[in-house]
Amino acid sequence: MKDNTNFDQFSDINISSLSYLQEIGRLENPAISELARAMDVKKPSASAMVKKLVTGGYVEVFRSDEDRRVYRVKLSEKGIDFLAMTKTADDVFFDRIEDILEKSEFKEFSKLWEKISSNLCGD
Repeated sequence: MKDNTNFDQFSDINISSLSYLQEIGRLENPAISELARAMDVKKPSASAMVKKLVTGGYVEVFRSDEDRRVYRVKLSEKGIDFLAMTKTADDVFFDRIEDILEKSEFKEFSKLWEKISSNLCGD
């Protein structure tokens, strides 16, 4: 990702922010409570991160059409662009690792990487 000239505009994103952005994209416009549940955090923690991401321009918050008391979160263009860039970086990273390792080693690496990355998004 550091080789990407657009990376500087995303310098305020850390691993936790990235995890939230990925989950918002996966859930497709979740309510804050849905996002908190998916991230396994309390609602105030999810709200605080959403505020940070709104301030950074990565997400937008809007009222639900079904229940006007509920606020939903969606990725902004900047958030979509960032996730697209990280996907590309992930692809390059894994392609390089796959070239270095034997097939069985890469399979084991993939399992370990999944375990590591799923436990990095602490609160």
